[in-house]
Amino acid sequence: MDQPYLIFGHRGARFGLEVRSVREMVWLPELSPIEELPAYIVGVFNLRGRVVPVMDLGLRFGRAHEPFLTSDRIIVIDSEEARVGIVASELYEVSTIPEAAIDAVDSYQGAGGHAQFVSAEARLDDGLVMLLDVAALLRNAPSEDTLSFPAPSGSSEAPLPWFGKLSAEEAELFRSRARNVAQVEGSGERVGLEAFAVIRLAGELFGLALKLVREFAHARNITPLPCCPAHIVGNMNLRGDILTLVDIRSALAVATDGALNEVMVVRVDELLFGLPATEIVDVVYLAPSDIAAVPVGSDPAAKAYCKGVASVAGQAIGMLDLERLLASLELRVAEPAP
Repeated sequence: MDQPYLIFGHRGARFGLEVRSVREMVWLPELSPIEELPAYIVGVFNLRGRVVPVMDLGLRFGRAHEPFLTSDRIIVIDSEEARVGIVASELYEVSTIPEAAIDAVDSYQGAGGHAQFVSAEARLDDGLVMLLDVAALLRNAPSEDTLSFPAPSGSSEAPLPWFGKLSAEEAELFRSRARNVAQVEGSGERVGLEAFAVIRLAGELFGLALKLVREFAHARNITPLPCCPAHIVGNMNLRGDILTLVDIRSALAVATDGALNEVMVVRVDELLFGLPATEIVDVVYLAPSDIAAVPVGSDPAAKAYCKGVASVAGQAIGMLDLERLLASLELRVAEPAP
C-alpha cells in the first residue's frame, strides 16, 4: 500500500519519514543540556510543557557533528514509548511513494556495517531517499519520565557548543524560538499573540500571518506562462497540484535581481498560490504591541502594503497586508491578441 512520507534533508543526505509518525515541525530553538543522555542526543527543549530530546542524525549514524544553523528545523516524531526531535537542514515535501519504488536495504553499509536505522531506499524522480525506521531510531531513546525541564531560556551565554560560534543576534534568535515553543496554548503568556512566517526578499524581511500559509517548498521545475504580467513567474507542480507563483518584489519596491529559491504556499479566500522568496527565515510570535506604525519617511509601497513594522532580534520586519497587495496585482492570464 502506498504511503505518504515527509522528505527532508540533513547535511547533504535525503531522508524520508512516514507522515503518521510526524507530530509537528518547529524551527530549531535553543537547547538545554541534560546529563547522562546518549551521545546522539544533543539537548532538550520545552515544547508547550513537554520536554523533547533532540537527536542529531549525523551522530546517530556515527558521523562527525556539524554545527547547527539558524535555518535548521526540528521534526518531532513519537511512539508510545518516546517522543524525539530530529534536526533537519531542509524540508522538501510530503510525497506518496508507491511500493514499487521502494527497495529493501538489507545490505546497507551504515556506520555499523549494516542497516540499523534505514528500513528501505526509495527511488524518486530526483534521486534516492533513505527511509528511516522510526522504531529503531526511538529504541533506547530517553522517555519523558526520565527527563527534567530545561533550564530557563537565556540562562547561558550560548545555546550549547553544538551551535558553533554565534553572533549575539543569532543567539537571541534561538532563545526567542525556545520561549515561543515553550508557551502553552491558552495560558496567559499567549494571550494576544499571533504567529507570523518571516521571509527574505533581496535583503529585506517581511512577515505574513501564518494562518494564511499552507506550507513551504523549494522552487523547482517552474513553467513560464505566456501573456502574463511580469510578476507572474510561472506554474510549479506541487505534488500533482498546479501552483501559480507570484513575485511581489516589484510591488514592495525591493530589488528584483537575485534568485528566488524558496516558495511560501499561501491561501487567501479561495485563491491558492505561491510566493517565491530568497529565503524562508523563521516563524515568530508577536503581540499587537510588538508591531509599530510604518515610519513616515518610508517608501510609499511600504506604507500601502505593510500593516506595520516589528523588530525581532534587532532586525526590522515589514508586516505584509497581503490582501491589499494582491488586490493591486493582476493575477489573471491575459488572452493572446487575435
